[in-house]
Amino acid sequence: MTPDIKRYRLRHRSRPIDVLVAGDGPPLVLLHGWGLSGRAYRAAMLTLAQKGYRVAAPGVAVSADWNIERAAEFAAEAMAGVDAAPAPIVGHSFGGVVGAHVTLEHTDFVSALVAVDSPLVALGGMRLGRIVLPGPHYRIVAHRPAAAALIRSATTKDGIGSLWRSARWFLGPAKDETLKRVAETGVPRALLWAENDTLIPVGIGMKAAKLLDCELTVIHGNNGWPGDRAPDHDWPFRQPEHFAQTVFDTLQRLTTSEG
Repeated sequence: MTPDIKRYRLRHRSRPIDVLVAGDGPPLVLLHGWGLSGRAYRAAMLTLAQKGYRVAAPGVAVSADWNIERAAEFAAEAMAGVDAAPAPIVGHSFGGVVGAHVTLEHTDFVSALVAVDSPLVALGGMRLGRIVLPGPHYRIVAHRPAAAALIRSATTKDGIGSLWRSARWFLGPAKDETLKRVAETGVPRALLWAENDTLIPVGIGMKAAKLLDCELTVIHGNNGWPGDRAPDHDWPFRQPEHFAQTVFDTLQRLTTSEG
């Protein structure tokens, strides 16, 4: 039986928080990338739900006074609001950054952290400039649900300002100490990375894995990869079944190791 996706609207003191929920069973939290929402991950949510999880995907992209701590607060409140804590957090792209801060600030809510192609360390102005300029990494907006979610975020009240403030986070100070503190929580953690990520190269993942003291699994274009194009930043959208299976296997390893 294919699970349905339900939308819940939670009341927060500054704005409502929308949470998409799919499936039954133990909770799993899926945090979206920059400017997106859970709508962009519907196929991945349904596939993870079929594997036995109750998947919660809160929207934490836009707020009038955005900062990373507030995004983590939104995510934690959403987890509590739909009874999804404690749970493993799977964060794609900027969602991994938010997940790391939830782990640091609400440790009891997080049973494991899996960051997927996430800018966990400072990218620098040159790298950020390359991201802004057109290139192969723009393929992510070819995924219609992702493009629709980004447009929705940009056209929401305070949307452009909020997205700009979150983008400026990339140019902030080095994030090394934050990652070391996340490692000190003892929460089981792992990184997943597409070998051909044209947005955030795998070298960023290698540095982050060292600071987090955790495994880095690189998704290669062979060894079971089902697509014609090599794995890129958009692989959770383009190959949701492969993504869900990789997440499932990773969480099984983390749980076994912790046990």
